[in-house]
Amino acid sequence: MKIHLSRAMNFCLMLFLTIFVLAETASAGFLYAVNDNAAGNMIYGFSVNESTGELTALAGFPIATGFNGGGSTNLEMLAIDKLNKRLYVINRGSDNISAYSIDEATGMLSLLPFSPITSVAQQRTIKVHPSGSPLIVGADTFASFNITAKAATPAAGSPYAMPANVSPTASIMTHDGGYYYAGGNSGNFFAGYSIDQATGVMTPISGSPFDSGNATPNPTAIDASGRLYVINSRQALVRVYTLAAGVPTPVTNSPFSGTMTGFSAQGKVHPNGQFFALSNRTRNHFFVHLISGTGASTELTVMKGSPVETGGTSSLMNEFNDDGTLFFSGNGTSRNVSSFKVDPATGAFSDRIVQAVNTMGDAGSLTGMGYVNFAAAAQSVTVAGRVIMKNGIGVSRALVSFTNELGETRSVTTNSFGHYKFEDLLTGEHYTIDVRQRRDIVLTQPLNLEGELLDLDLTIPLN
Repeated sequence: MKIHLSRAMNFCLMLFLTIFVLAETASAGFLYAVNDNAAGNMIYGFSVNESTGELTALAGFPIATGFNGGGSTNLEMLAIDKLNKRLYVINRGSDNISAYSIDEATGMLSLLPFSPITSVAQQRTIKVHPSGSPLIVGADTFASFNITAKAATPAAGSPYAMPANVSPTASIMTHDGGYYYAGGNSGNFFAGYSIDQATGVMTPISGSPFDSGNATPNPTAIDASGRLYVINSRQALVRVYTLAAGVPTPVTNSPFSGTMTGFSAQGKVHPNGQFFALSNRTRNHFFVHLISGTGASTELTVMKGSPVETGGTSSLMNEFNDDGTLFFSGNGTSRNVSSFKVDPATGAFSDRIVQAVNTMGDAGSLTGMGYVNFAAAAQSVTVAGRVIMKNGIGVSRALVSFTNELGETRSVTTNSFGHYKFEDLLTGEHYTIDVRQRRDIVLTQPLNLEGELLDLDLTIPLN
């Protein structure tokens, strides 16, 4: 009996461990990074322990794109389409883009039928629309591609010429995919464009390009409230703008300066919207800022404990995981990643784990990084805002509808000031938003819902 009991206990223990490991695997996110190397680009993939931040190399990696990098320290050479499970990598030295599908169970990459995509020269930044199309690549000329399951087709008029006083090294897209901003390689100006999601056509926003007031303005982040964060990298200044119909207006006390020296690189807003992490490309650390106030009264304050040392060299880029409990710093010239635990309540970073130097090659530079978790549990969140005309006036009694991919629709009517509100929408869902006036649809736009949105304004054409 003792032998049989021991075997039974061992079986139960093995079963428990198997279930536990499978559960851990199912909930793990994936982190990808590209080593930009003139001798040939390499993609590295890791599974993420969502409790500790520890990274484990995925089977089958690294993957050679088969094309060349530019041997540069640009930092936005990788983009992930979370909705359609695709990954894109810029091959700057070959003037093209490698496109892959992501296996949501294993994280493995497979070339898409239209890979590689012939693109513009000297590419420096890549972004994908929340719906998965268009794909936008920034350089001194930039391109917009309409993406389907089988093709990547240039939008009408693409490639487009950037304004003469704008040279992008960074870009960002609004959460609803309606607007795109780029700049930062030289000069004081950054450009802004509206995006037609259906056609991929891009149109300059009124007043674009915009004078930031200082050199090398990198549009680096947009938060759930629709505020745009622009870094003047050589002065280590952060400018914050509110957006109305895509037009940026600086908040009252912008720009904000901290104690950073050297050149700042990439900034990310924490998923809860309360903290802004800013990496330093010529130092081995990042700063954390507290975000307070709303609208024109927005303030940024450097938090106690900053700067946070990464333990790597040349901290170029960064990522939060979906719930903001982990933070990853991509260290360009030491070619490794530093992971931190994050307290979303306080903004404290702790329990640093640093990969060995040259984990991702002994030459080249990490120039792009992305995180995705396909198995993350959906959360119930609120989406609210106003329906407004381009002159900012609220539209009363407009019917706002959110339709998910199953065709399920929820609708509300705006109040006399144009306000609407939806509760209990699920993150991870792709919604189509329709706005109707007098039964006619006056606005349709996609929304890939990743978190709570309390200031999602929907701008309709003037009558």
